[in-house]
Amino acid sequence: MPEIIVLDTHIWFWIMTLDFQKFPDTWRETIETVPQVGVSAISCYEIALAHQKGRLKLPCPVSEWLEEALDLLQN
Repeated sequence: MPEIIVLDTHIWFWIMTLDFQKFPDTWRETIETVPQVGVSAISCYEIALAHQKGRLKLPCPVSEWLEEALDLLQN
């Protein structure tokens, strides 16, 4: 098993919004048990851009969402 997984933007968003029906349970299990999970800086940009264009609804300002989502990856 890899020691770090870098999440795709969609997978990261679905995990943060608890939308687990979008991918297999085995992916979730792997992500939850790997020692380290990361995201690319471009994923942060993609989330911000999608929100700005109205294609993505967030429950708070995008900067706050990104900060909280990145903090959760650290824990």
